[in-house]
Amino acid sequence: MNADRNIIKEKLQQLIDSGGEAIVFALGDYYVQAANSKPGELYIEAVSHHYHSSIDTTLEGGFIGLGFHLEEGGNYSKSCHVGGADDIDKLADDIVKIFRDLYRAGDNDPFEVTEM
Repeated sequence: MNADRNIIKEKLQQLIDSGGEAIVFALGDYYVQAANSKPGELYIEAVSHHYHSSIDTTLEGGFIGLGFHLEEGGNYSKSCHVGGADDIDKLADDIVKIFRDLYRAGDNDPFEVTEM
């Protein structure tokens, strides 16, 4: 899989440090985005079957296991406390797990990072 955990960690830390608006991690047609919601907290959103027809509704249990909930007609989302390096590590691990285990994104899909 092409999602690079180190790049994800680096970009999440930059987002927190800079107070930037948001960052989008995309692997092929799938995405997970992170946005500053308040100091020390990020809002995380991952595309759901409401916006991507190839995402199976049975993935909801996997997302719930990672602390996400499914918005009515929306995407999977959660708010995360990010008080230090351990929190960033956990969040990066979760994002990689979403791409690898839940979306099962292809090994040849391009990994892209977009800062907003």
